[in-house]
Order: sequence, then C-alpha cells, then structure tokens
Amino acid sequence: MENLKFNVGDNVKIVSNDLQPAMVGKIGRIKKVYPSFSEDSDNNVQPSYFYRVEVGGAVLKGVATNNDLEKA
Repeated sequence: MENLKFNVGDNVKIVSNDLQPAMVGKIGRIKKVYPSFSEDSDNNVQPSYFYRVEVGGAVLKGVATNNDLEKA
C-alpha cells in the first residue's frame, strides 16, 4: 500500500522524469495531487497517488509518483 507522501504546496526535488530528463535534480512545488484507488484480489482497497509538479512557474508534462520525487 502506498501512502500519501506529499501535499499541495510541498517543495520537492525531482529524482526521475522520463518525459523531461533535463528536470531531474531541479526543485519544484506540488501543484495538484491525484488519488487513485484499486482493489487487490482480496477486495482490499489499495491507494496510489500521482502528483503534478511546477518548476519555475511551469507545470511539468505528465504526472509524478512517490518514486519520482523526494522532499527538498
């Protein structure tokens, strides 16, 4: 199960970005959080979270996961 790691307004460092590799290592801010829910084989709800990140006034392409970001 994945826990919410970041909230809107949190400063984050981008550690992975396949769509925009030049953004790796930059500091950004969480602009939006999208929760996603699925059920496993035992009908337990498993949440996942996706984040939109803004760097230098521009929102990056695509969404980030917990593994793509770390606290800045």
